Amino acid sequence: MQPQDLPPLPEQPGVYLWKTGETILYVGKAKSLKARVSSYFHAEGKSARVAHEADRLDFIVVRDEVEALLLEANLIKQYRPRYNVLMKDDKHYPFLKLTQEEWPMLLIVRRVQNDGARYWGPFPDGGAVRRIKRLVDRVFKLRKNSGIPFKKRRFPCLNYSMGRCFAPCVSKAEPDLYAQEVQKVADLLDGNVERLFEGLQAQMQEAARAQDFERAAEIRDQIAAVRSFFGTNQQAYDVELGDLDFIGFARAGDYAMLQHYQMRGGQMLGRISRFVEGVKEASDPELLEAFLRDYYLEATPLPPLVLLPFELEAEAAFSEFLSRKGRKVEVRVPQRGDKTRLVELAQSNAQTALEAELKLQERRGNHPGLKGLMDVLGLSRSPYRIEGYDISNLMGESAVGSITVFEGGRPKKAEYRRIKIKGLKGQPDDFFSMEQTVARRFSGSLAENLPIPDLLLIDGGLGQVRAAQKGLRAAGLEIPLVGLAKREETLILPDGQTIALPLTHPALQLLIYVRDETHNNGLQFHRKLRNAKTLKSIFDDIPGIGPARKKALLHHFSTLEELRAMSVEELARLPGLDRRSAQAVLKALNQAPVALGTPETQYP
Repeated sequence: MQPQDLPPLPEQPGVYLWKTGETILYVGKAKSLKARVSSYFHAEGKSARVAHEADRLDFIVVRDEVEALLLEANLIKQYRPRYNVLMKDDKHYPFLKLTQEEWPMLLIVRRVQNDGARYWGPFPDGGAVRRIKRLVDRVFKLRKNSGIPFKKRRFPCLNYSMGRCFAPCVSKAEPDLYAQEVQKVADLLDGNVERLFEGLQAQMQEAARAQDFERAAEIRDQIAAVRSFFGTNQQAYDVELGDLDFIGFARAGDYAMLQHYQMRGGQMLGRISRFVEGVKEASDPELLEAFLRDYYLEATPLPPLVLLPFELEAEAAFSEFLSRKGRKVEVRVPQRGDKTRLVELAQSNAQTALEAELKLQERRGNHPGLKGLMDVLGLSRSPYRIEGYDISNLMGESAVGSITVFEGGRPKKAEYRRIKIKGLKGQPDDFFSMEQTVARRFSGSLAENLPIPDLLLIDGGLGQVRAAQKGLRAAGLEIPLVGLAKREETLILPDGQTIALPLTHPALQLLIYVRDETHNNGLQFHRKLRNAKTLKSIFDDIPGIGPARKKALLHHFSTLEELRAMSVEELARLPGLDRRSAQAVLKALNQAPVALGTPETQYP
């Protein structure tokens, strides 16, 4: 793109989007759109490449730099442009959520949603957030088991009998008392522990004056439990420092480490680390801004002070941006005293963590297939996390979407998932199934609990690839994806382009590994579903096998082979069965014409 190809640009603040076709290459913000965009044609390195590669520029004018910052953050999060610095992380840190309902409840979640609920987090220590949740569940009588949204029950759960719930699910709760309990939980999570203690003391004294000694004793126990938790589970660093966040930064060549520390009431709550690769051409301010934008877009509640390791041109804009969340927040570099020493500590820890991470990377070895994929597919960074997708079915029956996860070229089996396809009407439809699998992966609980991958591998041709792309769009995401045809082992891109690689190419070998693992994962689950369905139909026809015995058999066995291997005596010992029913089951199985569970033909 040449300067004369630019649209007329105003000298107002806004956000600009460099594009090639409909693909967004880079999103940036500017105090003056005209001055900032024009500078790309006098720059070198990444900026020059972006301007040269783009064939069009879109822009959005906003009222001020703070609005530009917020819009830039949301666009980067939505489109994940190739040339923007993205703070990739291998986990989603937990939040505590107090739902917005007539009878609120406290949950641990991984995503902040615009649903009116109150959120606290992210918490750098997952163990700490679980301890806080257990404390709240034990001490405060909020509902725990009546669902989201709230559902009525016929009988209260055990928490009511243990004195840990007001039981609104059976209309036993008083709204005023419940609201007081909700406020106590909010005070606790806001860090207003002294205010919480004062309120509890006042309620205990009031209950005692009214001679409601049982209620007074309950409140006394609440005070003791909260004091015990905050007295023994956290260590004070310096009470006079109050509430603040501070950040450490270190870099070495193509790598950087950013560490975020939380301090509340002078107590160090923990840290969150981001290790970033492929940043050789990014400036220190660009990396720090990317981290602030990524972290504080969701973090809540915020402290009054955020300490930086070095100055940013947009410090004032970040201060105003964070202050829009409800309290005034100052973002600055400390100049002297204890706050300076905190940032120095963070800097030292970030440098140590970076050196340790680099040594770990060397020990692991960089998988050559990841670098090969980056080059072959034109990705801006190595695809550390790859997810594979495949569909397994037999004439539309028991269709299953299989998802596998590879990180650093190695399978991460704890995050494998299988999805039962819904809505098929007896006919196979791999395109429909693939679209549904991808859309469901990136929505609901799976989206909350699994990080966004760097690359999707689709087992199939152009139809399956475009179906997966349609599923991504339904979820509002743009993620690089590639298909792998089975026989030719050819890479297929969504635009129809094909890439043929020699079988010895490390990128192709890695993709074949991911594809085969995904296929086997789905095949195992598909067999299990199909076998269970066949077992159910066989048990339906056996005299003397009613619903209870059928359930017991299905609980213990998933294939005919497992059952056939049992003797009458062994089968008769199962719960609910006797010798006569065991004989009937084995007789029916021996008359079954087809043995299930035999391996299907495998593709090479």
